[in-house]
Amino acid sequence: MSSQYCKPSGSDPVWRCPVCGQWWQLDLPDGDFWEPISTLKAFLQFHPKWKAERKHRKARI
Repeated sequence: MSSQYCKPSGSDPVWRCPVCGQWWQLDLPDGDFWEPISTLKAFLQFHPKWKAERKHRKARI
């Protein structure tokens, strides 16, 4: 699945696609444009959310 089919949503500044695993960052302050970010950037900037998402994924496997 390509990330072009991702539809980021939510109020958090970061979102992870459950289909392809691509991380997206909300372009603030406008807040109406999502840009793809690397997993490393997501880890460094949004560590608590990244950690919670990883824990959630591990529980499903």
